Amino acid sequence: MTGRRGLLIAALVAIGAAVLVLALAAAVSGPKHPTVHVEPQVTFAVPPASSGCRGATALAGGATRVPLTVSTVAGQVAESLDVCIGRQGPFPFVLDSGAGQSTIDAGLARRLHLSSAGPATEFAGVGCTGTARPVAVGSWSLDGVTLAPQQLTAATLPQIGGKGEPVGLIGSDVLSRFGAVRIDFSPGALVLPGPEGTPLTGSTSFTGPSGPPPTALTGGQGTTVPLTVTPLVGDVSLNVTVRFGTGPRRSFVVDTGSSQSVVGTSVARASSLAGTDLAQRQSTVCSVITVPLVHSGPWSVPGQPLHPQVIGETDLGAISVTGIDGLLGSDQLIRFGWVVFDYTGGRLVLG
Repeated sequence: MTGRRGLLIAALVAIGAAVLVLALAAAVSGPKHPTVHVEPQVTFAVPPASSGCRGATALAGGATRVPLTVSTVAGQVAESLDVCIGRQGPFPFVLDSGAGQSTIDAGLARRLHLSSAGPATEFAGVGCTGTARPVAVGSWSLDGVTLAPQQLTAATLPQIGGKGEPVGLIGSDVLSRFGAVRIDFSPGALVLPGPEGTPLTGSTSFTGPSGPPPTALTGGQGTTVPLTVTPLVGDVSLNVTVRFGTGPRRSFVVDTGSSQSVVGTSVARASSLAGTDLAQRQSTVCSVITVPLVHSGPWSVPGQPLHPQVIGETDLGAISVTGIDGLLGSDQLIRFGWVVFDYTGGRLVLG
């Protein structure tokens, strides 16, 4: 299972929403070394089909723990959980904070007889095109945690919908309705502070932190990092500022759907990031590309150094107009043990 960013569809965009693990629908620069070792695409574990639709458990204070399958392969990290639709399931969905709108495999949407909620829209990848359509889902849940009816985007994506593969993405449109969420990478849990609330709405972005911290999720611990939240209706995004060394601040999407963090080619060059002799094969929305890997060197978010590592380098292409310079993925977030996304307070808390 590999990543996909750049579904340039009105239903998904603010920043090119439906990401599944790393890749962006953009052209990739050539190798920077005479000999480049191309790492193969990786396959991540998903929740077992036998887990059922009632795995969520109540915690003290009204919180709920939803089982989360955390899979680490060759330094890349992905998280998935069970989604039940109507009385059917469970179906494995990727937990994808970088997806502004949740997505379902088009084949599964047909099998479940989900009704169309609008016309199909074309999207483009590298050397390919496809279509996506909004569909309506009524009764559904996160492993037993009831979710409100809403629209999902139905599309046919590589590495989605096949045997042993996830069949959709749970995005920030759903997660933000809980106000804040916590991801425990070990032993693997999504912690919700209470029942689902109303959609997070607004016409402009805001940067926190503001209001009281979600101590029910943090226990008063962790490092608070300002988070910029864009609360568009049905399309919520999270951005954080990242610095390479002492360079300028760059805007990165906080993206659990990216198994490997990504930096734009122009930023990598401006920051003089050292190249490697490695590249990674990744899937876009409808093709496979080769992504060179570079050394991050010292990098940080406000008030917190990040762990140096190799990250993907790619031309952000069509989404560069939004001012996005990269993706802060699960390979970095897991290093903190747990993280909290506070959508209403505009804060990222790193454990």
